[in-house]
Amino acid sequence: MIDRVGSRHTLEGLLIDPIGGSFPGVLVLEDGLIAEVERREDGAEEPLVFPGFIDLQVYDPSATAAAGVTGYLLTTRTVAEIHDPLCLGLHLEGPFLNPAAAGAIPVEELTPVDLGAVDEWAGSGLVRIVTLAPELPLGLAAVERLAAAGIVAAVGHTLANDLTTRTAVDAGARFATHLWNAMKPPRARSPGPVLTLLLDDRVTIGLIADGRHLHPLVEELAVRAAGPGRIALTSDVVPAPWQRRDGSLLGGDRSGAALVARMARFGLAEAARMASLVPAQVLGLSDRGRLAVGHRADLAVLTPDLEPLRTIVGGEPF
Repeated sequence: MIDRVGSRHTLEGLLIDPIGGSFPGVLVLEDGLIAEVERREDGAEEPLVFPGFIDLQVYDPSATAAAGVTGYLLTTRTVAEIHDPLCLGLHLEGPFLNPAAAGAIPVEELTPVDLGAVDEWAGSGLVRIVTLAPELPLGLAAVERLAAAGIVAAVGHTLANDLTTRTAVDAGARFATHLWNAMKPPRARSPGPVLTLLLDDRVTIGLIADGRHLHPLVEELAVRAAGPGRIALTSDVVPAPWQRRDGSLLGGDRSGAALVARMARFGLAEAARMASLVPAQVLGLSDRGRLAVGHRADLAVLTPDLEPLRTIVGGEPF
């Protein structure tokens, strides 16, 4: 699959770039980077080569690499050490969440907003995203402090009305954690957080597109309203079991290629944008998410049926 000539590796197939589209071609990989991208009119149509997928919400990373994920945020509610080279940092989903919208998160793990804790997170250098409910006391102050520290403030597990949600975005919130899930639903005269976040071009929308957390029509509404350029596919993968006996969800069990396969109905390049480029942009990673010269050689190689075939990190099989 990967041909080696000295320190240079080549990979041929149908290349899927979020901006350039899909085309037969060859990637030349050298020193962990993409050195050349060659289009071939009569080239191979398989395997499918995507930029490595980036997942912004992972509780259990044990199967991420096998699914084509080359970078992820370990999701917790406390600052934890990082030992996995694929881990790009932490996503704190809480503890500043609305107990009435806790979802699968144990209420006893939630706390009032503590701005001192926010300062500690900023000083750790590990925290990349913090999900909070902006309607909590000091919630908007926390958003401002997170944004000032360069941490992505995300709105989630919230019952905020549209005014509070919009004020949070004005204060610096730039991400919506699993839109629709664990959020006050929109009503005819009360759009709440969902529609406010969906229609604000400053916000990137996190979607758990596993076919369980959202109805396909809800997914389609999000893609049509926000566009692939504002959507980041997230897995919310948790250790088994991923649902209770009553059918309520504790999290996801599908990531990477499985999410791309579902969202490929909007186009392969569009799916790549949602799974690779947009999450990279949320984290400010300008060298990931595309099949472009100078970008990291982090790749997800899939079969024509969009099953994971191989994951390549820094130009080498992982």
